Amino acid sequence: FADGAFGNVRRMQKEDYGNRLIGVDLLNPQFPRMAESFGAAGVRTTTPEGLGRELSAALKRRGTTLIEVAVGEMPDPWKVMLPPRVRGAR
Repeated sequence: FADGAFGNVRRMQKEDYGNRLIGVDLLNPQFPRMAESFGAAGVRTTTPEGLGRELSAALKRRGTTLIEVAVGEMPDPWKVMLPPRVRGAR
């Protein structure tokens, strides 16, 4: 997934340092072109429907296919993965 940033580090800086971002926004290479330079197929998509189409096409192709999926800013995974802390009464 391509979010154009070091996603988790960007999110932490945004939340913990008042949106002061240092060295987290990236200019990624064109991953599909890189795949093609190695002899694989390379495609890019930005929608769930596009991903479905590209997966179907990739399964029909012979050889390797790289599918780059452009996404927006990623949500905090820890809010989903970690239960809230429970502390006993004092």
